[in-house]
Amino acid sequence: MRGIAAVVAFVCALAGVRAVEAQGNGRNAHWYMGNYSNEVIVWDEATEEVVDRIPVKRAISLRLGVSEDRSRLYVMDPFFETIEIIALPSKESIGEFTLSEDATRTWIRSFEVHPSQEWMAMFVQSRTKLADRYRIDEPTILRFDLTTYEVTDTIPWPDDESRRSANFRFSPDGDLLYMFTDDLIALDSETFEEVDRWDITEPLEPGLGEMRLPFGRSPYQEEDGVYTGLFRMTDPLQNRRLMGIATVDLAGQDVEFHPIGPDEGVSFVLSPDGTKGYGLKSEIGHYEMWKFDLEGRRVAGRTTFAGRPRMALMPSADGTKLYIYNAGSTIDIYDEETFEFLRTVTLDADMTSVVVVPDPG
Repeated sequence: MRGIAAVVAFVCALAGVRAVEAQGNGRNAHWYMGNYSNEVIVWDEATEEVVDRIPVKRAISLRLGVSEDRSRLYVMDPFFETIEIIALPSKESIGEFTLSEDATRTWIRSFEVHPSQEWMAMFVQSRTKLADRYRIDEPTILRFDLTTYEVTDTIPWPDDESRRSANFRFSPDGDLLYMFTDDLIALDSETFEEVDRWDITEPLEPGLGEMRLPFGRSPYQEEDGVYTGLFRMTDPLQNRRLMGIATVDLAGQDVEFHPIGPDEGVSFVLSPDGTKGYGLKSEIGHYEMWKFDLEGRRVAGRTTFAGRPRMALMPSADGTKLYIYNAGSTIDIYDEETFEFLRTVTLDADMTSVVVVPDPG
């Protein structure tokens, strides 16, 4: 029995060494995971271990967000009403707020924090319970002060036309608030007056169909205001959907794009060095993992694998591994070069959302 125990101990130690040595270029990342408990789990890529647990005030951290400088974590409750702010790397709660009051419940649909972290733009909608019915208010965009936890202004809708959804980005210097609607509209972040507009629904060149540009977030997007990802468009002559690789310069209103083939509904995430992309194709009973060569503007590889009905993909910070996660309590690890399955990490909680912070302090 002592011999067996020694062998088991050796194997476990070897696995730990292998996990650490896998970070070939020294880069690491921490994963902040919301789950069905009163804590946020912190998972370390290099050791493949849970290294911390951050207590939060409300059970079920449904959605997580991180500030651009990675100094604060924003934790939303499952009712989309309350946001708690966690200071990183101390991992201490520094406050929470809600806009709900009495019989009125206000849903926070989306938000974007100003680079100064003094305020956020917030897309909300309220519901009030009356004696005989519910009153649903029109969606509203608010300026919310993060020092006083008060609404200080209402941001007008472009063209005085409200929308059922709205997403935002700030320019790196914080002077502009970009609003993604049918068009891409730049507002002065102090006066909220429109200063520029980019009609992104119009074809970029004559003969092309409408193109959906990529503005997805990536923990490894190196250049501020520049987004790389897959675009989708309809070929007006053949009436078929195409996809390709596009790099969008938000401030310069410039797009470099290259079609690569039929649209197969593949997701996209950027590699740490920006030279590759990865994606998942999910159909019932059929799952594929894709690799894109962004410099060669081509599909570099694709393979079928044992996926899951709900899943997401993220490359490791050192670029040697691919992680399949969400939903559930497991992270499947694959070799980036060969797509070979390596191992599964099992956590003690089902994750609801994940934020990846490279090179944590």
